[in-house]
Amino acid sequence: MNILVLGGGIVGEGIAFALRNEHQVTVADHSEQRLLYLKKRYGIEGKKVDAAKDDLSALMKNYDIVAGSLPGRLGMKVIREACKAGVNLVDNSFMEEDYYSLEKDVRDCNILVVPDSGVAPGLSNIIVGRIASEYEYLEDVDIKVGGLPERNIPPLGYKVVFSPLDTLDEYTRKVVILKNWEVTEAEPGDGLEYFFVNNLGSMEAFYTNGLRSLIRNIRAKNMGEKTIRFRGHLEKIKLLREMGLLDEEKITVNNISISPKEMLASLLLKKLSFPDVPDILYMEIKVTPKGGEDQINYKVFDRADKNTGISAMARTTGFTNASIVNLIAKGRIKETGIIAPEIIAKSRENFEDITKFLRNLGVEVSQPSIRK
Repeated sequence: MNILVLGGGIVGEGIAFALRNEHQVTVADHSEQRLLYLKKRYGIEGKKVDAAKDDLSALMKNYDIVAGSLPGRLGMKVIREACKAGVNLVDNSFMEEDYYSLEKDVRDCNILVVPDSGVAPGLSNIIVGRIASEYEYLEDVDIKVGGLPERNIPPLGYKVVFSPLDTLDEYTRKVVILKNWEVTEAEPGDGLEYFFVNNLGSMEAFYTNGLRSLIRNIRAKNMGEKTIRFRGHLEKIKLLREMGLLDEEKITVNNISISPKEMLASLLLKKLSFPDVPDILYMEIKVTPKGGEDQINYKVFDRADKNTGISAMARTTGFTNASIVNLIAKGRIKETGIIAPEIIAKSRENFEDITKFLRNLGVEVSQPSIRK
């Protein structure tokens, strides 16, 4: 099939890499340099496009499926443009808006949109959705996930592994969790806990807004998603926030108008890319089903690929997106409307196809372990 990957950044590269052997893949991006790199590296064709300004539907309509991998601020536009083009979309942008507000439009257009198709949200939803399909309800759902440098490096114990603006959103967006069946708001950074991970060391985890559609689609008593960082990271982020460096209101400096958050994102990209330090992706999911006697545990682990140079975050995020594109291409998802990843995973066959796709590309997705 003809697949269009919208966005040729690190995650878009992961999507294109995973699909290139079975499909005709084209990548659209604003950077000629990135397009030339992808052409030279993988033989993937490119289209130059400014996703923020251009009419994307005119391009989209020439393809069978679109894989969206643009910054979150463009996520809603991409859904609307896919609707205009009449083309199915699998998207991993971390948009702030409620994509379900476009449900009627998407159904009227008779297309399928699978949002939040990254690693978390995305693969986390797929795992929780598969477990939930076997039970009346879940007692507790605990998701912890982090994209990290392989070792704790200063100044933040972090390296940029995807859009720096989307990264900063994790520390500013209100968090929604489930507590005793009630939808509850929390601040990003609440629920701080410390724990140890073999081969990584002392870690911390805190609430971020990664549950998304799970709140709507999974019946659970308690559910939360936390971001994993090296211990001490959150304290440094709080200092940046207290100094106003995460503020979105623009200020004027030397006749240049910019928000502190945009400036900080630019600095993160410049100072925290650390190309010589590989990244890793670690996720653990613990689910206690109805009855509360057993705990079902999954772990996901990946490292940057030294041969291709594709980061662990790009691999796990991009490969999850690609695995769903592949299901649609096979005709395995026939519904229209907005269908979240956890709904797709209700089918055991879909779940096994997705995890097999990831494992074949080297991502470690554990078999479920049961703790009594």
